[in-house]
Amino acid sequence: MVRILKWLAAGVVALAVFVLAVYALSRAMGPTRGESAALALVDAPPQLPDGRDGFAALYSVGHDVPPADQARVLAEDVRRFAASPPLSMEQGAYAPGWRSVLDDWPRLDPQQAGDPPWCALREPGCIERVRAAPEAYAGLIERHAVQLERSSALAGYDYFRNPFAARLDMPIPAYQSLTHLPTRNAWRFARGELDAALAGTCDGVALGRRMIESGDSLIASMIGAALVQGHATLLAEMLAELPRQHPLPAQCSEAVARPLALEQGVCRVMLGEGRFSIGGMRTQVTGQIAAEASGHDVPAWGTRLLFDPERTAARMAPTFAWYCGDQARALVAADRPLADQTPPPSLWSLRCASNPVGCILADIAQPAYADYGVRLQDAGARLRTTAALLWLRGLDGPIDEAALARAPAPLRSPERPLRLDLATGTLGTALYEKPRPGTHGRDGTWSVPLPGSRLQSAGVSP
Repeated sequence: MVRILKWLAAGVVALAVFVLAVYALSRAMGPTRGESAALALVDAPPQLPDGRDGFAALYSVGHDVPPADQARVLAEDVRRFAASPPLSMEQGAYAPGWRSVLDDWPRLDPQQAGDPPWCALREPGCIERVRAAPEAYAGLIERHAVQLERSSALAGYDYFRNPFAARLDMPIPAYQSLTHLPTRNAWRFARGELDAALAGTCDGVALGRRMIESGDSLIASMIGAALVQGHATLLAEMLAELPRQHPLPAQCSEAVARPLALEQGVCRVMLGEGRFSIGGMRTQVTGQIAAEASGHDVPAWGTRLLFDPERTAARMAPTFAWYCGDQARALVAADRPLADQTPPPSLWSLRCASNPVGCILADIAQPAYADYGVRLQDAGARLRTTAALLWLRGLDGPIDEAALARAPAPLRSPERPLRLDLATGTLGTALYEKPRPGTHGRDGTWSVPLPGSRLQSAGVSP
């Protein structure tokens, strides 16, 4: 019996020594070289594009802040936010933990009971909707005139850099205000202000592409992609009701004159999302784990044994840095779906032995970003289709397959050829975003009417 107990004790000691050795080896390994390089890329200060930064105007677009005061308001809010403690996850990531200067200014959202809905960016038919209730939409547009002017003025800026510290409770501009612009343009078109409607719609396309190409956050780029879709759809519907000889404002050709700069845009936005996600992990998530451990009488050193924030950050970083690498650039250049086929790091790797909580947290977030890259690629496909639409409109002869075959190379994609349907009078392209049930281009394609194809139904003479 004594001998058995000795063997058991020896076994326990040997197991403890083995566990300690594995833990020590795991701790000594640290991040891989690729993880360290990816984290350095995410943590590096973002390179600013050339031109004018419009974030102060964007940040205050939902309030009646005079343009001369917008930069001051933003700077003071940045200071207040940096001085405020990060909110815990129990408080809610977006609960107000500090008072914004914007609260001192009136809001620009004068909603009234019975207001008609704003047109949705993902759905066509805005012109018909406005025509069905002209007086109701006239009142809606008039009451929101200041906000709409502030939103449309954003097209005059070159980029929008969010200067707030990267945390989960980081303030987000009132992007919803930008989504109202197509309704005003459709209303102008319906009441005969054709040139103003066309110019505003093409400015909206340009604003959307600018938010994709120069944006530094995922939500801003997704709003940009939605603006491209909504305004490009509306532009095509306007052109379908106009003679092909009707002159277009210069903004229209400028908005689609070149392909979307996706290589730089996707890289920039995903690095920005990496800074946001990793910043939140370093602040709120780390604080929450420490608070929960303290609540269960676990000493601080006990938490550090199972969770290392910086090694967790390094494990998270390749998810975002991949979009700046050679493989992603090649996929964008070939217009093939942006999908990282790199096998994810194993949860059972030796490195996770000393950071199991961090490995689990990092791996949970990884699949959440899989679809965003292809949404931006679809925005590029919509711009390419719109450019082809304008090119076909400018031809002297009929719009048919022979004409489409002569389209310049920048307007074509070997992976997603343009689809001309003369029976329905539409031009379309395939989408990479997962199809949604229903109608309105949610079946894996995006189609818009051909120029002049609705002249008779619109009551316009060719």
